[in-house]
Amino acid sequence: MQRLKNFIWHPLTGLAVGIGTLGQFGFAWFEPIWGLIVATSSYWFPAVATSSSTLLPELGYGDLGTRLLIAAASVFVAVQIDRLYERAQEYLENR
Repeated sequence: MQRLKNFIWHPLTGLAVGIGTLGQFGFAWFEPIWGLIVATSSYWFPAVATSSSTLLPELGYGDLGTRLLIAAASVFVAVQIDRLYERAQEYLENR
């Protein structure tokens, strides 16, 4: 019973459920949000990185700043990978 409980509450299980849910609804509603994130990444990432690494520790929220910086960096890396993928697709199609 403990193994089942550990399996259900494991973070990867939650991730799989989240991806499955998104897959069921489709990405049509997510595309405009992702487009906004990609288009404005050069604005929000430096602002979040500076705020979370410089300002938040000075205000006593160092742990929150670290988590926020890691989350923002993860999304920024995903944006860059998405851009790289689109450019590679375009290159291969126009070859």
